[in-house]
Amino acid sequence: MQNDTSESQSRAGVSRAAQAAARRTARQRQSAEDEIERLLEVTLELIEKSAPAMPSVSAIVAAAGISNQTLYRSFPSKDDLILAVLEKGVHRVADYISARMTGVDDPHEQILVWTRGVLRQVSHSDAAQTSRSVLEHLEKAGSSSQEDGGQDELLKPVTSLLAAPLQALGSDPVLDGACISDLVLGAMRRHLWKSTAPSPDEIEWIGRFVLGGLNANNRDGWRDVRPVDK
Repeated sequence: MQNDTSESQSRAGVSRAAQAAARRTARQRQSAEDEIERLLEVTLELIEKSAPAMPSVSAIVAAAGISNQTLYRSFPSKDDLILAVLEKGVHRVADYISARMTGVDDPHEQILVWTRGVLRQVSHSDAAQTSRSVLEHLEKAGSSSQEDGGQDELLKPVTSLLAAPLQALGSDPVLDGACISDLVLGAMRRHLWKSTAPSPDEIEWIGRFVLGGLNANNRDGWRDVRPVDK
């Protein structure tokens, strides 16, 4: 009996110790996440203020109130930090477009909303300048997210929003989604690098062009055509 009691107390002690360690780990993790989130917010604010120039590491750590060691403990290089800011920006754009798409029921209109939302990133001057500054920096540094699957993977939170309306229309969310993304994102990049902005008429024309292509693609017999595997 005495031995059983000792073993029971030991198991209870280990359980309490594990719980205490878990609470400490959770607090440390939350603290690190809060610190990184603030660092990303501060960096984005500095990029917006200094565009087209990029803020220096010293400016970033000063504004965030941290040391260089703290920054590099979270991100191995400035380029990794800028890429994390870009990823955060992509998720914000995806949330914005998703909310707009949810507000309409017709899948055709949802695709138009998606097109307008993407091209808004270059029709809005401040957003375009920030995006251009970040992408130029990453391109010069040779770290345009290629190690993590490239731009396709980076933009997936945005491009994946096309899947639901395309499925509702009986279209192929993979093939048709890729074609629409290539067209609309290509127009966005063209304006981004030329420092121009699409007019409201151009944005609407691109959206209607996309819908026209989907209608043609869904005609009887056309769906039987598939790329030949090599």
